[in-house]
Amino acid sequence: MRAADYINPGEIGFRTDATRPAPQRGEVLVAVKACGICGSDLHMYRDDSYREKLVRKTSEGYEVPGHEFSGTIAELGEGVENWTIGQRVVGVTGMGGGMADFVTVPDNPFQLVAIPDDVTWDEAATTEPLADGLQMVRKAAVREGENVVVFGVGIIGLGVIQALRARGIKAGNVIAVDVHAARLEKALAIGATHVVNARDGDVFEAVAAICGTEEGYPGKSARVSVVFDCAGYIKHMKGPPPLETALRLIDLSGGRIVCFGGYEGAMTIDMGPLIEKQPIIMGSNGYASEELVEALDLMRKGTVDRTTLISHRAPIEQVAEAFEIQASPEAVKVILTF
Repeated sequence: MRAADYINPGEIGFRTDATRPAPQRGEVLVAVKACGICGSDLHMYRDDSYREKLVRKTSEGYEVPGHEFSGTIAELGEGVENWTIGQRVVGVTGMGGGMADFVTVPDNPFQLVAIPDDVTWDEAATTEPLADGLQMVRKAAVREGENVVVFGVGIIGLGVIQALRARGIKAGNVIAVDVHAARLEKALAIGATHVVNARDGDVFEAVAAICGTEEGYPGKSARVSVVFDCAGYIKHMKGPPPLETALRLIDLSGGRIVCFGGYEGAMTIDMGPLIEKQPIIMGSNGYASEELVEALDLMRKGTVDRTTLISHRAPIEQVAEAFEIQASPEAVKVILTF
């Protein structure tokens, strides 16, 4: 069996001798057709973050990443009755394994869902990150006219913008913040009203110039009701962490900050605005099972175009090069193909 093998930060190999897994009771075996490289995979690739949660070991000791993929059911474990061999599915694993010819997946609606006929393998491999965006938008409960800021517009942040538009939410300004021009251009193409490149200057001032400011907190506050932090904390990031900027931006009444981006270790931020402004800060991890189905239905109907977010494709044999591409400024989403 072909498989990726995560070895150390910056080092990922390709194997052809991995043992094909066997489904246990309540599991199915999926023959993988496409698998995305996730932002969390990149955190691991940079400094080993979340390694214990992102790889699945083979009997040879290879550590196989990959948790967002599409494929066909190749084998049914004992007790599985509601799937058939050859059925097209999206799989989401909790412990990697998807960057291989075969991977086992529990038979439950949070990790296995059927792919509609009109959705391609590559599109389907982006189902999980879109469902993540749908959950974040649900949690934030964005109201008509509210200004929104999205920090980090990789596949997750772009999915938040697509989710806002797909659900017909008439937000005010939708501002994308990132350091990569290609991703900011994509954000505008799919529905952001403005973009801010954090390399160009103070993010607070740039957003305040778009949304206006209000007094009542020392140093002024921007008129932003909702911030989605899809960037988290990356150790080489310059300037304050996005969460600190979010606390400065958020307005003085009823602001919500949704945190999704991963954290590469501890960070220091000024929490003063948390007390003065009393915003709600909430984490978001994953999705409701029905949001996997909703994500696929939005693709089927053409309400969202996920193919436009796939910037690169590479065969599994080129997994090392694919990770390097995903870590580059020009990449949005890299899909491994089988």
